[in-house]
Amino acid sequence: MKRRSGICICAFFVLLLLVAPSFAAFPDGKPIRIVNPFAAGGAGDVEVRMLAPLMEKHFGVPVVVENMTGAGGRIAYDKMYKETADGHTLFYNNQPALQLGEFLYDGRYKGNEFTYLVNVVKDSRYLLVLKESPYNTFQDLLEASKKEDISCAVSGLGSSGHLGSVQLVLAGLRHRIVPFDGTAPSKAAFLGGHITFWIAGYSELKALLADDKIKVLATLNDRRLPPYDYPTLSEMGLPEVAVYNMRGICAPPSLPEDIKALLIEGISKAVNSEEIQKWAAETDRPMLFAAGDDYLKLHEETTKMVTDALPMMKESIGKK
Repeated sequence: MKRRSGICICAFFVLLLLVAPSFAAFPDGKPIRIVNPFAAGGAGDVEVRMLAPLMEKHFGVPVVVENMTGAGGRIAYDKMYKETADGHTLFYNNQPALQLGEFLYDGRYKGNEFTYLVNVVKDSRYLLVLKESPYNTFQDLLEASKKEDISCAVSGLGSSGHLGSVQLVLAGLRHRIVPFDGTAPSKAAFLGGHITFWIAGYSELKALLADDKIKVLATLNDRRLPPYDYPTLSEMGLPEVAVYNMRGICAPPSLPEDIKALLIEGISKAVNSEEIQKWAAETDRPMLFAAGDDYLKLHEETTKMVTDALPMMKESIGKK
């Protein structure tokens, strides 16, 4: 009888080991790696390196940030798509770069199959003209575009600025799209008076406002986002233009649900911590927290935004 009881107890514990959720062991003393598809020192790199030590504190293991640059993020996204989904490798996702890489440049991944954990930031884009420009409102620029040569500088074909420029064409603003090799030369051409308007993110806008060099004609988003308070096109009764950089932490496809839940809990605590919220306020960082399914919905909205503009974007780069 005792022998039979002992066998039953052993079988019970074996069964427990087989069905026990994997998060009981995660992270099991192993480090967590966060791949950043963009260069060190950029806005996204600063953000994820602010989050890493807070995640370390929560998970009790080293959290290491690795920059894996190239091809507008596609090198990293391609690799992350094939990576083992065990929770120890994550990546800092930039949208719409993810969608542009997949749909415009035939990336070897499917963006909707990644695991969406926590969104951190949604950085609006703004339409700028020089302080001495004759255009004081977006309507002024719109009317001028019907009879004048209007141009927009973008920091490369396939960039978020290129996407915004195409959306503006679809909204009725006629203009030439002038691509440059990066943000710095496109900004220089704009400030030099060679280009009519420029589409800038919050960090560029902040510096130019401080120098009193520009006028902001519109927020290129579906809503006004702090800290800047400029009207959207939809507020003006015009077709909506929404272009932004949205950044958050994702994992490879097919991450087990228990590990996903644990990661969302820890990353959410880091993002919503007093340290991060204070830093965001001090640096005018446009935070937008969304976790799990809510983050996935943001991805789906961005995918629609890109695919709506895709035919004209392909045409502008000579691609069918």
